[in-house]
Amino acid sequence: MLSRQPTPPCPTAPGSAQCSPIPDAHNRRIAADRGALTQAAARMPLRLLSAAIVLCLGPGAAAQTATAAPDAVKLDAITVTATKTEQDIDVVPESVSVVTREQIRQRQPQAVGEVLRDLPNVDVGGGPRAIGQTVSIRGIGDDRILFLLDGARQNFNRAHNARLFVEPDLLRRVEVIRGPASALWGSGAIGGVIALETVDAADLLAPGQDLGGRVKTGYQDVNGQWMGAAAAYGRIDERFDWLVDLTYREAGDIRQGDGEDLANSGFERLSGLAKGTWSIDAANSFSFSYLGFNEDGEVPSNPQTPAAADGADLVDRTTRQDNFLLRYDYDNPDNDLLAPSVVLYRNRTDITEQRKRDDRRDDTELTTTGFDLRNTSRFAIGDNLFQILTYGVEYYEDETESTRDGAPRESFPDGKTEVTGVYLQNEILLGERLTLIPGIRWDSFTSSAAAPGLENNDDSAWSPKIGANLKVTDWLSFQASYNEAFRAPSVTELFVSGVHFTCGPGCQNLFVPNPDLKPEHARNKGLGLRLFQQDLLTPGDVGRFRASVFRNDVKDFIERRVQVAFRPVPGNPGPGGVSTSDNVSDARLEGFEVEAVYEAPRWFAGVAYAQTRGDDENTDEPLASASPDEWITRLGLRFPAQGVELGWRGRFVSAQDRVPDGIEPSESFDVQDIWLTWSPQGQLAGLSVDLGVDNLFDADYTPFQSALKAPGRNIKASIRYAF
Repeated sequence: MLSRQPTPPCPTAPGSAQCSPIPDAHNRRIAADRGALTQAAARMPLRLLSAAIVLCLGPGAAAQTATAAPDAVKLDAITVTATKTEQDIDVVPESVSVVTREQIRQRQPQAVGEVLRDLPNVDVGGGPRAIGQTVSIRGIGDDRILFLLDGARQNFNRAHNARLFVEPDLLRRVEVIRGPASALWGSGAIGGVIALETVDAADLLAPGQDLGGRVKTGYQDVNGQWMGAAAAYGRIDERFDWLVDLTYREAGDIRQGDGEDLANSGFERLSGLAKGTWSIDAANSFSFSYLGFNEDGEVPSNPQTPAAADGADLVDRTTRQDNFLLRYDYDNPDNDLLAPSVVLYRNRTDITEQRKRDDRRDDTELTTTGFDLRNTSRFAIGDNLFQILTYGVEYYEDETESTRDGAPRESFPDGKTEVTGVYLQNEILLGERLTLIPGIRWDSFTSSAAAPGLENNDDSAWSPKIGANLKVTDWLSFQASYNEAFRAPSVTELFVSGVHFTCGPGCQNLFVPNPDLKPEHARNKGLGLRLFQQDLLTPGDVGRFRASVFRNDVKDFIERRVQVAFRPVPGNPGPGGVSTSDNVSDARLEGFEVEAVYEAPRWFAGVAYAQTRGDDENTDEPLASASPDEWITRLGLRFPAQGVELGWRGRFVSAQDRVPDGIEPSESFDVQDIWLTWSPQGQLAGLSVDLGVDNLFDADYTPFQSALKAPGRNIKASIRYAF
């Protein structure tokens, strides 16, 4: 018979990962979900294992840590993105990393790419200009990665451009899922999911505080960048909290490792966040937010390349992004069957480029409107079977518009894509040791072009998954997972037309639309091993070790095929040939990540290693997107009484000579950074000082998948005061 699972008291010591200080209602949820599975790790009987963890400590997990009180260390062990429910990160079968606000603070990042750079098997390419940076996960590029901002899709995708534009100082947390995730998130999640969350008033208000504010300023010398920020936030009658935050940055050209400046890399940026949450009662809440981004700069039309010596490719570029979101949540710990959540959103990305040499003006706009409605039901069958059902429906619509001097632009066609998906996931807890998580999603999608004479592209896809976590002992667990994912072809891939490039007088290569493209499909298999131990060597410390292996088979890869011919061919009555998108190849990517962390009240250390190998199954050539092998390290000290933390991190990247014909190999390099944060108490409470030096030894290198050299040594500092 059905019965309600009682909520047991949290069995672990205060400050443990399972008793992390998240809201009380959430703690009750997790305690009920985990039941006996969250039993405290007993002292490990094998001291050899303790030594092994200390010798293999790693930053991928270290990116999931937060500075703790002097008598205990806690790990940020909650994931939301992997299951659409709050869950212990060591229980979900997928490979997940979490970057906390404290880690973002240590980095003092100028762009989102810097936030992700220290995660294993996550690579940032495209060069140092933020508007051109791209991200890959396990060898899959960011056109096949799903980006979320506060739970809303970010679907902007244009060649040689970043996928989203966000001020990193407004972020509180970033989650990264490595590997396919369409069973919950639908189209686009072939490589994984990157979910960003912005700050709330609750993150900034001190205990008992109803009104507050903060001011911040900072400087980075690699590009002479100044930044200033101001925020006000508060709480009214314990029911409504609000936040308004503005950030401004102005920067010049970036100095590279060889001492030369990267011409036309400066920018001026204004970002803002307005957010509010109305808690109607203990269970019902509404929230809304607006996030705006506006950046101006004189850059090459392709920001991933050097500017032409004569300036012929320079454009005055304005990048604007507006994100509107409305959310409703019902969270009543006494109602196990009803916990609905609704997210409504509308995102608009608008890029204006005016060419310097002739004032030609290009406008490109993508608007995404959608909603995600879901519910979570929890129930038990007997004493040893507990289930968490998550089910919902998602709908979104992408509209693209582009003009050149006010007329339609064929190279970025106007069109619309509509997607409807329904999904179901069941988290099954069998006894105290085994968790199974099957799930399935069905999506139907239609793409249409505004231009007449082109057929619509209609299709559908099923995306199943199943994962398992077996807790062998209180400190050792094994994971296995199988996930499928798909990506629907974009409007540009389907309907692009016009001139691709010219090849002399009367010679031009033409785009040819292909409305018959099939969606890409991925099938990923994964195995994992995890160790977690509190009070490992001394009271209050934590050790964690994680290892994951994977194989991702991707079918029907969509690629642009360029055929150059100096005679008429189908699609071009003159010389020059044609370019068209087609399902041309199958690929296999396989590899592993090993990461570990040791956190003690007064020091921390970590090391991680990542490797990915990718091959084109049709040609047996290596894939150009697979990143080189990489070691990531982290070491530091804490002085809790003084509020000081200082650290060192290093990235040691191997040469990448496993590339297909026509792709330039990359050389090995290592980059080392140092940082110091100071948050004093007493009379100076509210003051925060952050210091750092990136690329400490001024290394001169060009990362893989980049045509531009990386920035040189960057001395940076910021000071913030909250009141």
